[in-house]
Amino acid sequence: MAELVVTEVDQGVAFLCVSHSPVNALSRQVRAALMEAVDRAEEDDSVEEIVIYGAGQTFPAGADMGEYDRPLEDPFLRDLTARVEFCEKPVIAALHGTVYGGGFELALACHYRLAMPGTRASLPEVLVGLIPSGGATQRLPRLVGAKLALDMMMTGGVLALDRAPGQGLVDAVASSDLRGTALRFAHALRAQGAGPRRQCDRRDGFADPKAYQAEINARRATLREPDGAAAQILHLVEGAMLLPFEAGCAMEEAAFSDALASPAASALRHSFAAERAARRFPARPKALPKLETLAILGPGPLAMQIAVAALQAGLRVQWGARDMARLTDSVNQLREIFPKNAEARLGNLVTGISEEMVTGAEMILHAARGQGDVPAPRDVPRAVVKGGKVDALGMRFAPPVFSNRLVEIIEGPQGTPAQQAHALALAERLGKVAVHVRSQGESVAGLLTAALARAADGLIDVGYDPYVIDDAVESWGWHKPPFRTRDLIGLDSFADAPRAKGARNWSNELVEIGRRGWVSGQGFYDWGDDGHSRSDAVPRLINGARPAVSRPVEDIVPLLLGAVANEGLRALERGMVDRASDLDVVAMLAMDFPRGRGGAMKAVSILGLFKVMKMLERLDHPDSHFWQPEPIWGELVKNGRDFDAL
Repeated sequence: MAELVVTEVDQGVAFLCVSHSPVNALSRQVRAALMEAVDRAEEDDSVEEIVIYGAGQTFPAGADMGEYDRPLEDPFLRDLTARVEFCEKPVIAALHGTVYGGGFELALACHYRLAMPGTRASLPEVLVGLIPSGGATQRLPRLVGAKLALDMMMTGGVLALDRAPGQGLVDAVASSDLRGTALRFAHALRAQGAGPRRQCDRRDGFADPKAYQAEINARRATLREPDGAAAQILHLVEGAMLLPFEAGCAMEEAAFSDALASPAASALRHSFAAERAARRFPARPKALPKLETLAILGPGPLAMQIAVAALQAGLRVQWGARDMARLTDSVNQLREIFPKNAEARLGNLVTGISEEMVTGAEMILHAARGQGDVPAPRDVPRAVVKGGKVDALGMRFAPPVFSNRLVEIIEGPQGTPAQQAHALALAERLGKVAVHVRSQGESVAGLLTAALARAADGLIDVGYDPYVIDDAVESWGWHKPPFRTRDLIGLDSFADAPRAKGARNWSNELVEIGRRGWVSGQGFYDWGDDGHSRSDAVPRLINGARPAVSRPVEDIVPLLLGAVANEGLRALERGMVDRASDLDVVAMLAMDFPRGRGGAMKAVSILGLFKVMKMLERLDHPDSHFWQPEPIWGELVKNGRDFDAL
């Protein structure tokens, strides 16, 4: 097995190279190897300075996320950073690539830092419900004060280290020769007689205590979750100025342990991992084709949104239609919404007759009906992006296309790996999260949305009030409750969905009396210029058609989630998707499911499969096939597993 940390001594400088592809993640083995390497270099009389750097494309770019799903083992990250900081010889971090999370905490513990041009740093732990665990909440504010420290830790944003304000975190920006620059920097320290410069001793960031505390107070006033990870970070940064360094680090350790054990952190880690897993298509090639020119056929809002996204990504767009008047209207709409600071991109837009626009294109998107017979070379992949049947390749972009990150890549019965590769290449060029779907045109977003509507209607059938259902869902943290969201989409879109004998389609019931949703001013809610309000007519209609039964409000969310997850299991069983986490990605990105809950599949796993399964089994509803848990559900319960295993 290759060494995880390779040591080489050059002119009295020990170079410790972390070599753990692909991103030099600070796994337990790497942490242990690096601590041993620092020990050896400190004990070696021929070594006067130590340089830590990363092999390949980046300095260590964070922790091993897989460790967070099992008991952590020492040495912990805080042990490594403490060992580096209290080394008796100067330790220099030579940074390049993406210095994220634990990697940046390691860099902060080093006494000096150099960075290559283009180096980026981030502390993204808050995005997965965690806080830094290697001392960053105490070291970073000592170095740069409260504002920049909180900007990094409370948002998880990325900071360039070769320009302000990130340049204040490094001692020098290196030339193209990182190792040579580090060697010269070490020799300059030696000539100056400079020893270790420990962050725990620095007070630069506390120079203006009033401004520091004012920043803390301002951030506290904007907190959305008083007990979440961001609030804990704020508390720790406030404590950094008030407490001894060791006390602050002990507080950080306790807060990290609490956050790691929370359901929200588990769900957020799942969300992060699910998006990464979704990209692993079964037939994904090692190298995706390069796309520079995209043909979009058909006028209308969908084509316009895709064109905006493609132009923003730097693609050449050849937009064609057979109805040139409609195309002209669509192009005018595009120009109105296109970002003013990106007008140069419009130079990549060409419009014309569909038959002319396919020439030279590397991929063709059918964004309207009546474009399927446009002749084009057979080796140019064509994807159906509008709704409807898919024979070979489809792409379903979640709206609005220019801001939503989801695209479902549909593999039809005649689909090929080459077509999938082109669709993946386009998705990645547009910055989308792609989910692999096998169907003849049905999307996972459509499937789950229909299941949620069917379940919500079922709860009305058994006695629940639609407003009580919406309130329960919103209180749980999902801010797109089923009935209000249905109104906004339009009840006509749901009115034709089938229901079992004895079950009702409540959207259809309302459409029949002229209540079509927001578009008509009346749906489940009454809609006006001031927003929505509850209707007196809807409860009268519902209560006149079903028995009045008192049911526990706390059952609403588990029953809805269980029904959606059950439909997801059916999709898995017939091979529509590759893994349960793909369903969660779609729920989060297309249906705005709260990331802190992890998607319907993960949310049910957290609630407990046995508990939710029994609730579904006990629900007495005519649509029994829909509510009956799939057989795999019971198998998982019997074996002590959850949906993550699928």
